[in-house]
Amino acid sequence: MIARPAPKLQTQDSIAIVVSLDAAHSMIALPVEMPEAHIREDESVTGLDDAPGGAGVYEEWGYAERAWYLEKRQGFVGVLRALFLPTEGVVEVGIHQSIWAERAQKPPVEAFKFEISKAGYRRLRSYLRATIASEEPVGIVGNSRFCVARSSYHLFHHCHHYTAKGLREAGLPIPMMGALTRDGFARQLRRIMPLSEPHNS
Repeated sequence: MIARPAPKLQTQDSIAIVVSLDAAHSMIALPVEMPEAHIREDESVTGLDDAPGGAGVYEEWGYAERAWYLEKRQGFVGVLRALFLPTEGVVEVGIHQSIWAERAQKPPVEAFKFEISKAGYRRLRSYLRATIASEEPVGIVGNSRFCVARSSYHLFHHCHHYTAKGLREAGLPIPMMGALTRDGFARQLRRIMPLSEPHNS
């Protein structure tokens, strides 16, 4: 059972983000204010730089292998390809009324909430936007758009590395090597949660 983070996701000087993990994937959720949980056709997939004023819905970012996630080229051969060959990655940008941990179908599922400064939030968003090679989506699934990523997908650069790098940009002390596996990444997230006090940098 995943407890949904409290609706009020920020204090005056900090903003709360949520990292969701299931058995194989991770996502970063940012609080945003939108009237509906949909992206309009004329709306940029990369959102706004400014800190949000509340948490109407979540903007979630993730990273995946295009062949596996969009083209469904999976199975044993797909696992070998995704891990041991540099292949094209895609960045997912979704607008949802729930976090990934509440929608994930592959347990174990966990959610981690972190308070970051407004400056850290801007650095995080700048990093996320910079990972997209083109805002023209190559796939749309539900409320998520998938754009070609600047970096290739492989064993040492997958979704957990993508998420960990974002947390580092936000000012959280998480080592990249700790993101190699799902369980290792979860341990690192649990370790830094008590350190997640509002930052001033």
